[in-house]
Amino acid sequence: MLQILLYIHVLTSIVMGIYLLMPFLVKHVDKLQSGAAQYGFLNVLFVSNRIGQFALILSFLTGGYMISKGNYSVLWQVLAIVLFLAVAALSGIMGKRLRLAVKESSGSAVSAQLGSIKTLATITGIIYFLIVTLMKFPYLV
Repeated sequence: MLQILLYIHVLTSIVMGIYLLMPFLVKHVDKLQSGAAQYGFLNVLFVSNRIGQFALILSFLTGGYMISKGNYSVLWQVLAIVLFLAVAALSGIMGKRLRLAVKESSGSAVSAQLGSIKTLATITGIIYFLIVTLMKFPYLV
């Protein structure tokens, strides 16, 4: 059972890799000329963020089970939970900004939300990088 959950956990972490790519992808929205192209690109990022959020939930659940079966320090457990909740909160806020940006298919609402989307994507990417590092080296904390 533990091996199956570990496999699901690793698969969901691969899916959540979109958060590492998101800052670089959002940076290219400005380079698209038309509002319709920006709308389409941000719509893809919105769907990717939603898939990442579902993967985050599944990873949190499988990781919680694996923590209960392992021998990890309390500091590591607290850091893992806090970082996961930070990614969940920031991706939720980013999802709202993306939803507001793609509200109109003409792309007129994109420029109002783009700055905060870039900032949230960058912070989420950094925190996800910290999560991957923490998971790779659990016994250093």
